[in-house]
Amino acid sequence: MTTYALSFEVQPPCDVAAVEEAFYEHFDGTVAESFGRFLITLYMDGHGNGVSAAKNAAMELQRKLDVVVCRMHRDLVDASEIARRTDRSRESIRQIIHGERHKGAAFPTPVGAPNGKRIWEWGVVNEWLHRNIPGSGDPERYLSRDEMAVVDGWLVRWGTMPREQHVRSEFYEITAAQSASTEFQRPSASHGPSAEWVSCWNTWRSVTTESLASRSAG
Repeated sequence: MTTYALSFEVQPPCDVAAVEEAFYEHFDGTVAESFGRFLITLYMDGHGNGVSAAKNAAMELQRKLDVVVCRMHRDLVDASEIARRTDRSRESIRQIIHGERHKGAAFPTPVGAPNGKRIWEWGVVNEWLHRNIPGSGDPERYLSRDEMAVVDGWLVRWGTMPREQHVRSEFYEITAAQSASTEFQRPSASHGPSAEWVSCWNTWRSVTTESLASRSAG
């Protein structure tokens, strides 16, 4: 079973201690503040893909912690941090980055180089390590850049769109993805919502209803 490591930035809560207590009661992960941002990392399994896991994680965080999930957090690392996380020397990582060791697939392209210091997304590096140097990196899987972009877009819609419009967009995304992943076939007149979509929608509706009820009561 695949376990996904999911990091989110949430709106700073009024009662940090209460959120931390509730988080560790319900989830496996960490809560941290970094340069004014409130970050939550949790681990989830039992989902067919990372996007589904992230969406369900965001809904669970709102339902159980009453926090607003803003976006996914990009875990950025430099060569020194990669060396630390993989328990390798800096020279070993330098050779891997430049293709001098473990020749084959090129090392991931950095996302930037402020002041000449190259940085990477840890999730992208970790996936490369899984494929090219088995046993290195974290055992959990991380979302790709594209998957995080999908989840971020979904979070924006979730927080700003009317419910009916959000549901239509969600249904379109899931059915489009299912169509793209299968061979072309003649459209069926009986085409309807998938079990995955129904489950996702029922969970979302429950979270939204509970959240609105709690805020009205307050």
